[in-house]
Amino acid sequence: MDLIDTKILSLLEQNARIPLKKIAEQVFLSAPAVSARIERLERAGVITGYRAVVNPRQLGYHISAFVNVILSPERQKPFFSFVEGCRNVTECYHVAGPYSMLMKVNFPDTQQLDSFVARVQKFGKTQTQIVFSTVVQPREVEFSPQK
Repeated sequence: MDLIDTKILSLLEQNARIPLKKIAEQVFLSAPAVSARIERLERAGVITGYRAVVNPRQLGYHISAFVNVILSPERQKPFFSFVEGCRNVTECYHVAGPYSMLMKVNFPDTQQLDSFVARVQKFGKTQTQIVFSTVVQPREVEFSPQK
């Protein structure tokens, strides 16, 4: 990766729908050259996808929460299958510390959250934290060109 790749990534992170022509103007390359660089970044696994950022509240999901779970090793596979099938789980991480799993979930109300947590408790002990507000929106990691 060089400075041009870094600039292209920055522009795509700000707006994944930015036209190639606009990127090309900003990095002083032709649109086909920019396209080739983007394809190379995709093949290398630097760019892993493009998506719309959706506000869950606008879709009626007024409750966001983080649910920690302690899992024994033998419960991991069934738990992974369970959470993969739960569309309300928007993120799930295997973590170090007193809990082994951390999930971010979204629900329309606390009753549905409570029902979900009760189902998760069949796999292990839980701790739930309901989000009041978001101080920093999800964002990409800052990157710099490799030397």
